[in-house]
Amino acid sequence: MTPDIIDRSGIVPTRDRCFPVDEVFVPMLPDGGLVRGRTVGCTGPAAMSLALALTARATTAGSWLAIVGVPMLGVEAAVELGVPLSRVVAVDGDGSPSVWADRVGAVADGFDLILTRPPAGADRVARKVRQRLQARGVVMIAVGPTTPGVSCDVEITTTSVEWVGLGEGFGALMGRRAVVRVGGRRVPRPIERTLWLPGPDGRVADVVTEAAGADDATGADDATGATGAVRERDGAVAEREQLDQLAG
Repeated sequence: MTPDIIDRSGIVPTRDRCFPVDEVFVPMLPDGGLVRGRTVGCTGPAAMSLALALTARATTAGSWLAIVGVPMLGVEAAVELGVPLSRVVAVDGDGSPSVWADRVGAVADGFDLILTRPPAGADRVARKVRQRLQARGVVMIAVGPTTPGVSCDVEITTTSVEWVGLGEGFGALMGRRAVVRVGGRRVPRPIERTLWLPGPDGRVADVVTEAAGADDATGADDATGATGAVRERDGAVAEREQLDQLAG
């Protein structure tokens, strides 16, 4: 009996069907990136910053980003998070689900990534939009305060947001910490991490990793100081022994 032969010629490697993301997101996302044809939902108080941060690496690498129906987008915030404005085009939305779906479908023909705030009632046209995205291999990042309004393959929520740097009536904002939780039907097991969004240097980073690095540096300084103290003590003891020998 001749064994069946599996034709793998049509199987696309994971790296070729994903748009790259910042290294801090790689272990948090299925396949380590933004998979073509899928929808990612971003919710919570830091949803827009998270959405922009997710697109930064791909747009820097040359992908095009269309922003649909987000009139209050902070341009300076996008730049600080690493999104090159030369790869971004903004498209107005009038709040109508049907018009929103038509405009998302139109930009899907020429863009790699779409960042949008779906209007109320978007669930009624979500199937049409999803089919268009899958046919074109476009990633849509839907942003909303509590729910993006469309069914998402990956759902990322920001909670426990805390700004760092302000004291009681003094200081300046240095960074923002947020708990980021990744779930959804494409995520086998939910993942939760605390991230700088952004950090003091304007970049997205893992709070735990940076804290560990700081602890290591502190430990190294402590070890160096302890070694110096031991050497100083041994030198004093040796000098005292020499004086005792001369006196005797």
